[in-house]
Amino acid sequence: MTAVDDYLRDIPAGHRAATDTIAAKLSLWTADLDAELQQVVFRHNHANHPVFDDAAQVFEDAVEQLLLADAPRTHEVPLLFVGYHAMNRFTRKRQTMGFLVTDQRLIVQENFGGVFGRELPNYRMLPLTSADPVAASHALTASVASAYDWSDLVKLFGTESAEGHSPEFRLTQLLTDAVTSVVQLSQALGLAVAGAPGADEEEEKSTAAELVPRLAELGIRSEVMLADDPRLAKMLKKFGPKVGLGGDETIAFASLDKTFAGVYGIVVTDIAVRSCDLMEEPIVSLRSAIDPAAIKLDEQAKAIITEPGVAHVLVSHLSADVKGGIVTAMRELIAGDVTP
Repeated sequence: MTAVDDYLRDIPAGHRAATDTIAAKLSLWTADLDAELQQVVFRHNHANHPVFDDAAQVFEDAVEQLLLADAPRTHEVPLLFVGYHAMNRFTRKRQTMGFLVTDQRLIVQENFGGVFGRELPNYRMLPLTSADPVAASHALTASVASAYDWSDLVKLFGTESAEGHSPEFRLTQLLTDAVTSVVQLSQALGLAVAGAPGADEEEEKSTAAELVPRLAELGIRSEVMLADDPRLAKMLKKFGPKVGLGGDETIAFASLDKTFAGVYGIVVTDIAVRSCDLMEEPIVSLRSAIDPAAIKLDEQAKAIITEPGVAHVLVSHLSADVKGGIVTAMRELIAGDVTP
């Protein structure tokens, strides 16, 4: 018995029966995909894969690395993996890259782990209670796809399909169809209720009460550093004293980068928000003086404003989505909506 089989054995029978129905529907659907798309689609106990003899193992590895190695949600069932495995040049181990669709989430892994360990996946909750599951699913996958680095995955495809669609477009459509099917079938089978009062608002705002899961929901967990990150400890040797980081402070998360001129960026602790740009003086905002609702990006989206006239520099290479996620995480953390 595999680790995935062992995990699924503990799922309640009624829930498992419903997700088995969803998996069977997905199996029929994926069998009709064109050959190029089928090469990156894997299911539980996948037999007769058109390309790979070890397709079932690819799915097992994806579930172990993206779901079981982290914290599965209650009774969460993996349904479909879209992606590939590649050798990590640092660890010399096979690593999962791509998208794992479960009955509750779309889990995303796009970065290889480095010498400091694995890069944690991000995820988005499926819009299971949406009154318009098609539109909500399209919006979800469009958001995920726009932030994803497709450069490696699209190498498995030709330049365009016969219809003239790019590999990125086809893979995004594949994810959209998969997520839409899971959401619609979940509602039809009674796993979720469309239009449940307040449900859509809750999914949009936050479904996690703790910081680390919330960072993952926002798609930024692999983009920021937590207190136990060895990279952060190394950067703080000089940056910590520069911004006045006290030994009695507990770090919530940080976004720092190292250049030839030194380290710059922002650190959020239980006491303050501390930042410093290259060749500039440090900026400190005590959390007790910050109105969470007033936290926002500046007009150039280069810094976070925490108080009138107080701007904390952001690492320059961050995408707009990541910057927005950091702002949201800071608001919710300082407001007490999420806990460290």
